[in-house]
Amino acid sequence: MLFYFALLALLAALSGFASPMSSSGPRTVFQFEDGTFLENIAARSNGDLLLTSVVKPVVFRLDPNSPNPSPSVAFQFPNATGTTGITEVYPDVFAVLTGILNPQTAIGQKGSLCLWTVDFGRNQPAGKKIACVPDSIGLNGATTIKGAPGIVLVSDSRLGGIYRINVRTGEVALVLQDPLLEGGAAGGVGLGINGLRAHGHKLFFANSAKKFFGSIELDSSVASINTITTVPGGSNSSAYDDFAFDKKGNAWIALHPHSLAVVKPSGEQEIVLGADNSTFLADPTSAAFGRGGNGRKETLYVVTGGIGISGGQVVAVDC
Repeated sequence: MLFYFALLALLAALSGFASPMSSSGPRTVFQFEDGTFLENIAARSNGDLLLTSVVKPVVFRLDPNSPNPSPSVAFQFPNATGTTGITEVYPDVFAVLTGILNPQTAIGQKGSLCLWTVDFGRNQPAGKKIACVPDSIGLNGATTIKGAPGIVLVSDSRLGGIYRINVRTGEVALVLQDPLLEGGAAGGVGLGINGLRAHGHKLFFANSAKKFFGSIELDSSVASINTITTVPGGSNSSAYDDFAFDKKGNAWIALHPHSLAVVKPSGEQEIVLGADNSTFLADPTSAAFGRGGNGRKETLYVVTGGIGISGGQVVAVDC
């Protein structure tokens, strides 16, 4: 995740890359009108999208296939002002990070940052607080790993580390801390490790402050942290945020302030939205592929903070 950045133009993308994006342009599924800053996104098996926000302690539900998509509050968390990372830990059960958050400084109140699970498979979604991380002020992204049921890995953007949280026992352990995961000064691009996602036998992550996309071997040591690629032609405010993988292993990465990048398994990358200085994406923060649809094209949904406009966007991109 990444919070507020200055709005600066992004330079042209790298050339010589066959774009995986459809020729049809992006389209707005929904845009908030009340200043809601969308932070993260996940897709349910029935096609619904789940949205988090750093300024509201809720998970929104949105059906993108509805004739007139409109979000509703699916679950509200107590003792919190916002939500960040979200990941499916069991079928239709999602882990969600919550806390008392300051969106201007991108810092959470110590002692307030917790992991919950919410069961959306019930008629009325049921939430359960799993564990809090008392010393953290920067819990951010979340992911699960195949072959490790009930385990959630959580990035700490301020510490420069990764926690392992067992949703069955509530056990919390700091499993990795390294300078390559650290950020910089507080606020904006001071965020270090941001989005993270397990794919294959690796854990992929974005470091927003240091402007690179990297990977970690899941069964190796700290020395296995690798830089895959860096922000192409990035200005001081250009930074990777959260991302999603397609079936070919391409990573689709939200890139501040106005872009969407695609990184191939080889490390080649292209800016597929925003390379022409377009500001259609207003501070993109995360992305997720849709589920449950019958269309021939995969649809990527990108959420934004909505800086400079009325509120966060949900944007569909056919891939």
